[in-house]
Amino acid sequence: MRFRWQNWMAALVMVAACVAVGGGVVWYRSRSLPSLAERMERLPAGANVLYLDLATMRRTGLLALLSGQNVTEDADYTAFVASTGFDYRADLDSVLIGWAGADVYILATGRFDWKAIQEHSARSGGKCWNGVCRMPGSMPQRMVSFAPLSNGMVGMAVSMDEWAVVKLQNKAPNRLTAPDAVVWAGGVGRNWRESESLPAGTRLFAKALGEAEVVTLGLHVGVAGAEVRLRAECLSESAAGGLESQLRGVTGVFRKYLENVQQKPNPEDLSGILTSGTFSREGAVVTGRWSVQRPFLEKLLSGQL
Repeated sequence: MRFRWQNWMAALVMVAACVAVGGGVVWYRSRSLPSLAERMERLPAGANVLYLDLATMRRTGLLALLSGQNVTEDADYTAFVASTGFDYRADLDSVLIGWAGADVYILATGRFDWKAIQEHSARSGGKCWNGVCRMPGSMPQRMVSFAPLSNGMVGMAVSMDEWAVVKLQNKAPNRLTAPDAVVWAGGVGRNWRESESLPAGTRLFAKALGEAEVVTLGLHVGVAGAEVRLRAECLSESAAGGLESQLRGVTGVFRKYLENVQQKPNPEDLSGILTSGTFSREGAVVTGRWSVQRPFLEKLLSGQL
């Protein structure tokens, strides 16, 4: 699980930039917007997933906190906005990102001014054929391919395969159940265990989740604050019991450590979140909840942490 806030912000910019070179692509206005479940089926089987509900973040004011991120000052992005009027803060409603190995797939929904985009693309040098466009990626031997897949939805892929975006028109089995969360991530358990980019305090939890078959973590936002909710599906009830015990144990370790150094959990940093965890089990499924106070959430989204 390698995406951080800065990375997915860069992914949004890439969506905009890639669509900008899409002169000549066919826009399928007759196709309705697929549901989130249907969009998830378009991702490759077994892909790890990150989803962002920008429409809800916009309504709750959370998206405005991201305005201070450095990516919004990117010269290419600024030029694109000036040329087309497209701005993710106003025009993107959701982004579904899936990655399998070194390949990345993105399904973005929102409002696109295709006339302005096509005029801008004439100066960008993109190549299109049979409704699919492609351009060189930021790394050698990697290509960015993209195409409009329905009215209000754009697909994109970053891969050594220059036609990889075509895979987003297929359907594949998906074991993930999307939580009703403004931001959530999910994938097979072993990939959580291999997460080296996570903050140090969370790695023990990630290692424990590596024993689960499928894991989803969602950020649920309310008026007073937010809550992170876990759903981990295990192979058996005994495996789920072991996972629940591990999660309780890790939480206990953090609480004991703070007691030993005579500190109290701070709701404005990770100590307050990690020590707030509560867990339960039903059959082979383990659920968990962590309280997230609004000040911490604002610091996280604004890049202060």
